[in-house]
Amino acid sequence: MIRAMSIRLRITLFLMIAIVLTLGSATMLLDEHIDNEVAIQADTNLIERAQALSDIFRMGPSATQSILGKDRMPSFLADDGIVYFNIQCLSQHVLSSAAAAGLRWPVPTAGKPIFADMSDDRGTELRGVTLSFPPSSLAGAAAGASSAPTCSLGLAVDLKDVRSFQTSMDRIEYGCVLIAMLIVALMAPLLIQRGLKPLARLAEAVRLIGPESPDRRLDTDSSSELKPLIMRFNEVLSRMEEGLMRERQFASGVAHELRTPLAELHTMIEVELRYPSERNLRAFLAEVGTIGMEMERLVTTLLLLTRIEAGIEGVQYKSVDIGSITRRLLERHGADIEKRRLDMIIRPRGALIWQADPTLLDVILGNLLSNAVAYAPAGSRLLVDYRSNVWSLQNDAPGLSDDDVALMHQRFWRKGQDAGVHTGLGVALAVAAAGAQSMHLGLKLMGGQLHAEVTTYRPTSLPATDGKPGAGQSPLRRLATES
Repeated sequence: MIRAMSIRLRITLFLMIAIVLTLGSATMLLDEHIDNEVAIQADTNLIERAQALSDIFRMGPSATQSILGKDRMPSFLADDGIVYFNIQCLSQHVLSSAAAAGLRWPVPTAGKPIFADMSDDRGTELRGVTLSFPPSSLAGAAAGASSAPTCSLGLAVDLKDVRSFQTSMDRIEYGCVLIAMLIVALMAPLLIQRGLKPLARLAEAVRLIGPESPDRRLDTDSSSELKPLIMRFNEVLSRMEEGLMRERQFASGVAHELRTPLAELHTMIEVELRYPSERNLRAFLAEVGTIGMEMERLVTTLLLLTRIEAGIEGVQYKSVDIGSITRRLLERHGADIEKRRLDMIIRPRGALIWQADPTLLDVILGNLLSNAVAYAPAGSRLLVDYRSNVWSLQNDAPGLSDDDVALMHQRFWRKGQDAGVHTGLGVALAVAAAGAQSMHLGLKLMGGQLHAEVTTYRPTSLPATDGKPGAGQSPLRRLATES
């Protein structure tokens, strides 16, 4: 398996490649510029010496003989290298140094000096120049012409010194660049490691984040390069925290909702074991199965609500008969209603159809009714009313205050009185289920009574055949119906 290259090594390699390409190109351009400048300065010096030599030739016989005598070299031409000069007038040889006449001198055009690279018979590299100048009387006599002829002078010098200087400059330039590259190659990893310290601090901060601290976030006060990454990571942490909270709420909701059927199931089995009855085994198992199905329904409901809140699943709207679901809920809590001697009053306005999720609507209405049955004073009255887009429930609540009502939607809030298996989660689940369906659940205290209203904002309708008031009412002994 190929190991991934570290960021420090990648940055070092990219930096070195960039430095080599940049400094290498810059050095080559600089070297070419310096060589050109050296060559220009050498040509300038050469043309100055050639002009000085032509001026001496034009001074006349005495100066020429004293300075340019046979086998003599002017002092300003004498150096350690090889120097050749050649003077011609009207294409006739006038004066030259030894072996200079055999060189191939460039021919000046339009009176301008002409430079050229040359070599002698020994292969020595030379730099030569040829220029034209008006001759003196001596040059005219030597040429044997009555009119003033045009003369040319050629001067060639050894290029060894120029080449040597250019080579020395090349060594200095490339040597300095190479040393600079080596220094950068040695310092780059250290500098890059120091520059990547924010990443190390970020890694340490990420290491401290775990399930025990889901609300912890990374500090966004960082470098501009890391800030987008930190912001995205914090968004991921927020989503993870939301998912964790949903899982915890689901677990607590399951624990809350299953306590009632589990307690009922445990009680049935314990009573049957201690005091065997004459009940048919099939009927007993059927009742146990009903409780199991109720537990399954509760778990499915809570899981559905969790998935809807997470955006994983959508609400399944269907036509729900409000009267039918209300009667089914009253029958579900019939035993507790009988036990606590509660008077149930239903004020139906005929059959009413809502567009809602049946499972979630069962959670809303069922939890409200369950809390009312558990907390209402024994022997008091419960009023259920539904009309148009509102389902309401009223029950006596002498122990509640307005501040208590404002806190009832919070999870696990309880007033403090004993309510059996209730743990203060029912209203919170009802509020969540209502919000998932774009419904509104309102709670208010009026005249010592708690009013709970569920309002839907989706279209409602009456079926073609309305039910008569009281039709299909629960067979509970203390259930009354008002028109």
